[in-house]
This record gives sequence, C-alpha cells and structure tokens, in this order.
Amino acid sequence: MNYYQEKIETNSLIPAKIYFGYGSDDTSYYPLHWHSHLEFDLVICGMINGIINGKTVKTYPGDFFFVNSGELHETRSDDIGTLNTVTILLSYNLLREYCEDIDSYYFDFTGNEKAKQKVKRLIIECAYLYEQKEEFYELEISIVLRKICSILLKECKKEKQAKSYDRYDQKSMINIKKAISFMEKNYANSFSLYDIASEVGMSPTYFSRFFKKNTGETFYSYLNKIRLYNAYRELLNSDLTITEIAFNNGFANVKSFIEAFKSVYKTTPSRYKRNLER
Repeated sequence: MNYYQEKIETNSLIPAKIYFGYGSDDTSYYPLHWHSHLEFDLVICGMINGIINGKTVKTYPGDFFFVNSGELHETRSDDIGTLNTVTILLSYNLLREYCEDIDSYYFDFTGNEKAKQKVKRLIIECAYLYEQKEEFYELEISIVLRKICSILLKECKKEKQAKSYDRYDQKSMINIKKAISFMEKNYANSFSLYDIASEVGMSPTYFSRFFKKNTGETFYSYLNKIRLYNAYRELLNSDLTITEIAFNNGFANVKSFIEAFKSVYKTTPSRYKRNLER
C-alpha cells in the first residue's frame, strides 16, 4: 500500500462495500486513515470509540458512526470481542452522478434525527439483502443505496465554506496525511523523527509538536499503532512465529510487540491466537 488511504474494491453492480464486523476480527481496531468513500458503521452491540479529524466520537448500539469523504478517522472498541457492526462504504462517485459539484459539500446529521433514522433503516435493509443474496439482490441493494444518497443530498448537504476550517487547518490536514502516508510506506523499517520531519518539511521539534496537536498523540505512539495493526492482521492470517511477526512489522524486539499488543487486546499475541483457533 503506497499511502495510508484505504483502497476499497467494490462490486461493479453494487456501488459500495458492505460487510459485517465482529469483535473477533480486525474491525475492532483501525488506526488513523482515510478514503474517498462515505462510511457508515451501524453499531449492533458494543461501542465504537472513534476519532474524526481530531474530534472524539462515541457511537452506541442503535446509532451509526458516520465519516465524510476524505476525513481522517480512527475506530476502536475498548471491549474486544463484543463489538458487532454493519458497515457500508458508499461510493463517492455515486453521489457525483447526481451532484456534479459534490466536492463543494459535506454531509452532517447533527440535529437531524429524522434523516438519521431513515438512513439507519436503509442500512439494515442493505445488510439483510446482502446477507440473504436472493435473486437480483445486487439490483435491490443499488436501489437502497440510491435512497441513502437522496437523503444525504436533500436533507444533510452543507457547504464546506460553512465548516469551521481555515486555511491553516486545511494545510495541517495535508501535512498530517503526508506524514501518515510516510509511516504506512516505511513502518516495517527503522526510521527516525528526523526522517519523517524532513518528509513533511519541518524541523523535528516542530513536527513533534505539530503531530501531537493535530492527532492527540505522539509520532511514536501513532507509528506503533500502524505497526500493531499490520502485525495483528499477519497474526490472524499466517502461521509465522511471534518473533517473525514482530520483526516483519518494524518492532525493535518481541517484548515491545507483546506490550503494544497487550495494551490494545488485553492479552498476549500467542494467547489471543490460541483463543481464536479454539
């Protein structure tokens, strides 16, 4: 992956990616990233602790976590094993078909409970159709997705100028994305604060303060999240040893990998894998 921008492959007949998340898989934790698709995470059980453009958002059962196109966001669950979600990643190009100047707008459900309830019912309908996969289900899902687009465009659309971002904030967002992209490309290797600061065009001291101010955490803390996320996926999908996984994903030693893993998943990597295999 060249950038920490999630690459989303969609069915040619369904202009979205739809999937079900369970606490036992990697949907329980996803470090800071972005994508062009709009994201809806309907919480069935558990709770999502999310971050969108630096702001904390908690989402409880019966509600959905919503992310606009291009927004930096992170999702995690404090209670690993309990989070169940329905996720729809809606194609931004589908919206563009009906609104050519879509880049001038964003969508906001704040104070609009009526629109939120409509979308929630449509997400559930999509999930049912996708799970059953009866004849012509792709057609039925595409119709439901267009209903979601209609609600977004008619009831939730707002001009980006109205958003409380000035030019400095927009520039900060570009530099944060550049820094995250650098980490995603190089997380498996050893690099210094000086290396990433040079990539963004800042001094190491200034970059360190800048990154903490805009993400709420240190550069090293975030880098460990990137490494942990990729190590976690490798743990689930390979038969490599804990030592091999640690070094494959940039950890200095096995101890640092185990400590990082325990801080998120509350157990050791080997014990976690054994529990899943049972």
